[in-house]
Amino acid sequence: MTIKVRLSGEPDEITRLVDHLRDHFEVAGTDRAYPNRGSFGVRVYLELRQRTDHTDHTDRSAPQRVRSERVHPHRNEVEP
Repeated sequence: MTIKVRLSGEPDEITRLVDHLRDHFEVAGTDRAYPNRGSFGVRVYLELRQRTDHTDHTDRSAPQRVRSERVHPHRNEVEP
């Protein structure tokens, strides 16, 4: 599964967020930042993929579950 993401903000904040995302995903596409037109900061386009080594640096004792308000109540929850 691949998720495409666009981040927009200050370069140092984007760098910190990308470092955090690398703890949970394989991250591709961080090598170029584009200046925002008519706004502050820069934008970066990423591709996030599930880790193939199944290594996760988070605490698994309390797994989080994600449910959209638009999802039918009888559908299964998705773990991040």
